[in-house]
Amino acid sequence: MKSDAEGLSDAELVTRAAEATENAPLETSLFTDQRVLARVTDGIYRQPASALRELISNAYDADASRVTIRTERPDFRRMSIDDDGNGMTLEALIRLLRHIGGSSKRTKYGVDFGVTSEHDPDLSPGGRKLIGKIGIGLFSVAQLTSSFHIVTKARGKNYQAVASVILKQYSDEISVADDERYEAGRVQVWTEPAEDIEAHGTSIVLTAIRPQTRETLQSAQRWASVFADPDETTRRPEPPKYHVGVIDRNRPEHLKAVEPQSYVAFPWTEHAEGKEAMRDMVDAAWNQLSLGEPNPSIAKLFDSYLQLVWTLSQAAPLPYVDIHPFEIKGGSNLRLYRVQWEPNRPAEELEFPEGRSVREAAGLGNAVRDAADFQVWVDEVSLSRPIKFLQLPNTRAALASPLLFVSSFEEQFSNFDKEMSGGPLAFQAYFFVAPKIAPVENRGVKIRVSDASGLAFDPSFMDFPVAERSRLTQIICEIFVTQGFDGALNIDRESFNYAHMHVRAVRRWLHATLRKVLAEQKRLENASRQKKRIRQKEEAFERADEIVARVWDARADATGDEPPPISIVADGGPRKSDLGGYALSRHVVGTYSGANYAQREAVAVKLVTSMAQILSAYGLLDGLTTAARDELLMALREIAQELK
Repeated sequence: MKSDAEGLSDAELVTRAAEATENAPLETSLFTDQRVLARVTDGIYRQPASALRELISNAYDADASRVTIRTERPDFRRMSIDDDGNGMTLEALIRLLRHIGGSSKRTKYGVDFGVTSEHDPDLSPGGRKLIGKIGIGLFSVAQLTSSFHIVTKARGKNYQAVASVILKQYSDEISVADDERYEAGRVQVWTEPAEDIEAHGTSIVLTAIRPQTRETLQSAQRWASVFADPDETTRRPEPPKYHVGVIDRNRPEHLKAVEPQSYVAFPWTEHAEGKEAMRDMVDAAWNQLSLGEPNPSIAKLFDSYLQLVWTLSQAAPLPYVDIHPFEIKGGSNLRLYRVQWEPNRPAEELEFPEGRSVREAAGLGNAVRDAADFQVWVDEVSLSRPIKFLQLPNTRAALASPLLFVSSFEEQFSNFDKEMSGGPLAFQAYFFVAPKIAPVENRGVKIRVSDASGLAFDPSFMDFPVAERSRLTQIICEIFVTQGFDGALNIDRESFNYAHMHVRAVRRWLHATLRKVLAEQKRLENASRQKKRIRQKEEAFERADEIVARVWDARADATGDEPPPISIVADGGPRKSDLGGYALSRHVVGTYSGANYAQREAVAVKLVTSMAQILSAYGLLDGLTTAARDELLMALREIAQELK
């Protein structure tokens, strides 16, 4: 029989535990020390983009239709993040500030604070699948700044709530007295009258960007290396091809010229903005292929600011730069396949007529769609997911046309407790196979939960155990989770727990499905190469016939109008020839075995018969015995094959 020890002090627990036995153990709960949350508020995210990603997710969960981020580049002394979401009441703001890590999302209290749907705590008031759940997203800004302001307004309220926050830097030297409750910072809160009662939204202003964050966004170390005086052992690195300018340290109010008369170099055309600027940015990466760069990389191509823009566009719930892969229409020079989970069942090519979408042809339903009602602007750029599926550059690869494989997965884990399994798991996915994928950061697999992802593309495909390095670089895979997996994500949402049952299930599915994709890719490549060889052989035979005809045309007066027919007869068989032609023994052609023996034999036959016809045009076969003709043509055939 268990002994319940909830609410007891540590000292009382020690006393009770000393009296407990295996048959009557002491049972209590695990609690998180306040210093854990102290580390959270100090910043658990790796890059500035990670912090901004969390603020974007908060706006999405608040049903915003637009988020605008202003960076004041290239100095980055101040940033603002504005959204037109539901905003917060004073009560919701106070709870957020006083209960870091105690989010009302996905709880029964969410409705009271206006952050969840009345019907489903996993949905926003407007019906969106929630991204956040813990309540630390706002404090991700600790990565960027030591102080910030919040101005928020809920619809129907006659005030806007304002908070001014100063964050405390975490220290491991926390006294015993502070152990139970750690002060993460100080905040001042007040309200201001609002003229527009129906207005709503939230603005976050980062007022003191940390020096290290500014240096990161300015690519300070990279530019220092570019402008450093090279010595005999150090080669000066190439500057990023595209950048937003370099602060002149001697004259902070000026930019430094990277090249003569070049202070900034945007990847978008002059005066471009919105989606046009984003499309230009994506094209800039793809255009590197035509300029001779086989593996374009945004890490080399862009400075840190532009990399931040790219990273945010990959992370947020956004439309694709051209089209969602499930909305691609038939007639677009793309072959469509469905991959079933059943083992030993190969990928199945689907009918994909012109005008019909992938979604319709594969029966995918509407569980996964574009986030068409959500925009994120970073300065003048309206972000879109920077993945292209159409109008890709031509290549000489065996598979010139791209392939799209779609698949679905669902598992209930009914044999396990929900606490162990994380509950049901369901997702849809695609594998896009093309001769070239640009940039290299787009190669691999990415998992999206609630259509958002802090995960980078994993080029190893979750440690795929088969050595397929070159083929894996030709594949993009995105997994759109429609149920589950959220509990498998680590707190920074940039990695996951490999021991979680959902991760193990996804990995098992991914590797099994990827094998089928690769098998079909290989089959099509082999078939393409075979067709190419046959086509090349047919063209070579036609050229041989043209050469023979040209010789006979030139010798028509002496030889007649048509080349004589040449036949191949069995060794030792009758040496008859039809219509005045020549019969050659089978051994003249040679013997062939192994792979493609029939093709190699056909080429030898064509070579021997064409040489015989040309020799006959000059009358060089008529005076020879049949044995001598065979020996002559066999010798010529062997020389030709040796010199090929």
